[in-house]
Amino acid sequence: MPMKLYAHPDNYKTKKALVAAKYVGLEVDCPKNSGAAATGKIPVLETNQGCIFSSTAIARYISRISRPVGLYGQNILEGGMIDSWIEFCTHELEVPLCTWVLPVMGVFPEVPEATAQAKEDVKKALTILNNHLLHNTFMVGHTITLADISVCCALVDGMRLVLDENFRKPFTNLMRWFSLCLNQPEFKSVLGEVSLLGAKGAAPKKEAAPKKEAAAKKEAAPKKDAASKKEAAPKKEAAPKKEGKKEEGKKDKKSEEKKDEAPKEPTPEELEKMKKDKLKKVIKEGGKRGVEIEGAADMGGLQFFCTSVDIPEGDVELLMKCTEAMNAKSDPTEEERKGGSGHIGKMVFSAGVDQLAVVAYVPEEKLKEISCEEWLKTVLGNFSGEVLSKTSSYCTGIVKTNSDKGVFPLKIREPMILEANNFLRKKGLFPEDNGSDDDECVFGDDDFPSM
Repeated sequence: MPMKLYAHPDNYKTKKALVAAKYVGLEVDCPKNSGAAATGKIPVLETNQGCIFSSTAIARYISRISRPVGLYGQNILEGGMIDSWIEFCTHELEVPLCTWVLPVMGVFPEVPEATAQAKEDVKKALTILNNHLLHNTFMVGHTITLADISVCCALVDGMRLVLDENFRKPFTNLMRWFSLCLNQPEFKSVLGEVSLLGAKGAAPKKEAAPKKEAAAKKEAAPKKDAASKKEAAPKKEAAPKKEGKKEEGKKDKKSEEKKDEAPKEPTPEELEKMKKDKLKKVIKEGGKRGVEIEGAADMGGLQFFCTSVDIPEGDVELLMKCTEAMNAKSDPTEEERKGGSGHIGKMVFSAGVDQLAVVAYVPEEKLKEISCEEWLKTVLGNFSGEVLSKTSSYCTGIVKTNSDKGVFPLKIREPMILEANNFLRKKGLFPEDNGSDDDECVFGDDDFPSM
């Protein structure tokens, strides 16, 4: 008996689950008129044993049904890497891409400032994907996984509506991979033929202008035939209008030339303000993460914690400030608590385009149990990283991007976190992984408006 998936049939998140179902051989029906008005929160997958909601949770559930197919990898490490790319897709790609695409689809009005920022964020995300796919046929491992399905389905609407030929041109590795996915029978049966923007489908728009000109000429002909000698004066008066149009055309050209001019470099004052603004964001992210670490560690009885942050973007100095904000003493009188995890040892990672930054921290009271420098050196050693600074409690290091060796910050971040935890396990400072899935949590996503 087929499972029922209550979801918007044209939403890329629905298609993600349907493609996964094709791979594992699961029969899934999407009932007609299964909108939110009829079913409440959607998407929802109805199974014989209960219901699962949230598109990411549904796709993960379906992918795990058939282990031999390998949609969730061949081992625990690959499963973690797949989760990493799914999270990257959700937060780094889908958010800006939806901000750009949904106004084009008429879902909500466009906000020019948001669209401009979204374009830059999409370009940044596609650059990371393109670099990763330089030496990888698929996102993880050597076969299609849920990571490929998630990223590919998220890109389809963008490829059709906003990512034109010029925008796609630098991303040759990504486009090779995208074409490979679309040509798989499982993808084709769900997505059909995907027409890229700027291909043949966009050609008719260019032909519209000559047709209007031709019509205008036909209308102009009777006027010339019907014109008498007495009407010669008005014709002469038409000349200034043409000149006016020429002047307007010159103004338009000048304004276009101004737009084409390279943007002015920010002044030292502007640069200083930008640095201060980013530092505030970094400290805010660190303060919030500190509270989260304190809560998670207290609940699980952890002495050490490994995590990653986004805003420093691989900058070691900013990552250090972020870590210090995590360790700052929490003021109970504040409306919003910050920091408070200074008693917990931690290793914090931040991925940028050029490097992965790492900060290791060991509280003074735990220095007898573990060496901060040894911990960092062990983690960096497997990835040809280097230690930049070291004190008894704080050590910093980096791993540079190396496309020739397939070393990319986002790609190696999760394996390095795993290595950091393994080092702690050997010291008896981190709970052993008994391989049980009983306590596993699968977090879904807050769905965007229907696409």
